[in-house]
Amino acid sequence: MTTEVAMPKLGLLMTEGEVVRWLVEDGQPVEQGNPIVNIMTKKINYQLVAPASGILYHAARVKSKVLIGKPLAFIVAPGEPAPTIPQPDAPPVPMVRSDLAVAGTNAAPSRFVPASPSARRLAQQLGVELSELHGSGLDGGIVERDVLRFAEQRKSTWTATPVPAPTWVRARTIPFTGQRRAIAQRMTESLHTMAQATLNAEADVTRMVRLRKRAAPELGLTDLDIIVKAVAVALGTHPRLNAILLGDEIELLQDIHIGVAMQVDEGLLVPVVRDADRRTLTEIVEEKRRLVKAARDGSLTVDDVTGSTFTVTDLGNYGIDFFAPIINPPEVAILGLGRVVRKPFISRDKLVNRLSMMLCLSFDHRVLDGAPAAAFLQTVSTLLAKPDSLFL
Repeated sequence: MTTEVAMPKLGLLMTEGEVVRWLVEDGQPVEQGNPIVNIMTKKINYQLVAPASGILYHAARVKSKVLIGKPLAFIVAPGEPAPTIPQPDAPPVPMVRSDLAVAGTNAAPSRFVPASPSARRLAQQLGVELSELHGSGLDGGIVERDVLRFAEQRKSTWTATPVPAPTWVRARTIPFTGQRRAIAQRMTESLHTMAQATLNAEADVTRMVRLRKRAAPELGLTDLDIIVKAVAVALGTHPRLNAILLGDEIELLQDIHIGVAMQVDEGLLVPVVRDADRRTLTEIVEEKRRLVKAARDGSLTVDDVTGSTFTVTDLGNYGIDFFAPIINPPEVAILGLGRVVRKPFISRDKLVNRLSMMLCLSFDHRVLDGAPAAAFLQTVSTLLAKPDSLFL
C-alpha cells in the first residue's frame, strides 16, 4: 500500500509551500507520527509528520516549491516496489559516454541498479552513471546522498584552466532561503499590489505611561499591550480599517484579531492576539507573553500566526521616531510605533513636559481615503492620551 504525503494547506491564503529540509532521507524507513520534513509558508516554518509507517520516497527536493495538495513524498510498505514519481521539467543534460555506449551492439545489456526515484532523477540531471556508485540506502540501494557524494568527488578531480586570483576578499554570505525569502516575497507582493500611503500623528502618552507604571508590577504590563487594546477598541468604531479586499469586494470583518510583529533569529513573525477588543488588559498581557515565548522556542502553531485583521509593529526600542510600515496582506492597514520621548507641550498657555510617541499608519488607498484613516489615527491618539477606560 502506498500513502501519498501532500503539501498541506496551513492558512487561508496559502497556495504553496517550500521544502526547507528533509528530516528523513530518501529511501529510509519512517514511523507514523514522526517528523519527516520542514516546510516553509509565508508565515511559519512547519514540521510535517508521517501519516503512515513504511519506506519514504521524496517527490520534491530541498528549496523546491510545491502547490497545496501536490505530493511531497510517498510512503510504501516494506517489501513493496518504489512508486513511480513524475520527474519535474529540467534543462537537457549532456550525454555522458559510458563503456556500454561504445561496446557495440553485441554488448551485454546493462544490469539493473537499485536506486530511489529521486536518486535516478538527480543522477540524470548531474550526468552520473548509477552503475559506478555504491549505495548506502536500504538493502544497498542508491539514494540522493550517494549521487551527490559521487558528483562532488568527480568535480574535485577535474582540471581547469587557472584564472587570476581576485583582488578582493569575498564577503560572508547568508542563504536567501526559508523564512527570509518568504518575508521578502510577502513584502514585495504587498508593495506591488496596494496603493500604500502613510500618515503620522504625535500622541501624548504621559498618562498611559503613568498608569502602566502604577499597574501591578507582577502583571508585566507594557506600553505595547495598552496600544494593542487601544487599537482594537478604535477598530470597533472605524471598521474600514478592519477589512480585507477580495476581488471586487471589501469585506468588513466582525472579529478583531491584532497581529503583533516581533523579531526572532530567523526573521519577522506576526503572532496574533485574537478578539483583542473583547479581552481585558490582563488577558492581552498573558496571551502576548505566551506568544512571545512560543516564538522564541519555535513552538508557534499555525493558528498562532494566521487570521490577523490588523497589525501593530514597534520600532521604538531601536530608537526610531517614525517610519512607513509595510502592510501585511490581505489586511488593509498597519500601525507603526516610534519611541517614547519627553518633549515640551503647550497646555493652557503653559509650557509643560510631556511624554510623546509617533504613530505611523500605513493604509491601502484603494480601500479607504486619507480622511477616514486620519480619523482612526485620531481615535487611537485620544485613547492613549486618556487611557483610563482601557484599564477597566
